[in-house]
Amino acid sequence: MDLSTVRWALPTIFILVVSSVSYANNETKDFLKSNFEEAPKPQRLWIDKTKQAEIKKQFNPSQIKLSYRYWKNKDKTIWILDEIGKERNITTGIVIENQAIKKVQVLVYRESRGGQVQNPRFTQQYYQKTSQSKLIKEIDSISGATLSVNAINKQVRLALWLNQHITP
Repeated sequence: MDLSTVRWALPTIFILVVSSVSYANNETKDFLKSNFEEAPKPQRLWIDKTKQAEIKKQFNPSQIKLSYRYWKNKDKTIWILDEIGKERNITTGIVIENQAIKKVQVLVYRESRGGQVQNPRFTQQYYQKTSQSKLIKEIDSISGATLSVNAINKQVRLALWLNQHITP
């Protein structure tokens, strides 16, 4: 790759990354507005070494963060999580109320295939699932979208686990 190509490519890549982050932020704001009358301030659940090890063992996520941001009002908590489907992040909003899933919504889908996981018919399957649920058996998979379904399952299981570790 010559220098003129690099000079052209870098600004283009920067614009794509910035616009993707901005789009995700707008989707997050809209999701919070639709699930809270007035969105509470975000809080953080800090992940120590013990929790990191447990997350890695139980969920094997594509990334483990130092903290996870959430919004909580009374018994309702919202988690916005990212997980890689096949190659790119899927950003999902998960609403938990009384330790059960109230709503799952794919906020930003970046993969080229498997977008059927965005369909409310698919995401409604998570309604009322708890940490005791066996998602692999209870959630119908989608032919051609196995990796995306697996990513959503990881996000839901992780959100339920994280939710049990926040202090009231």
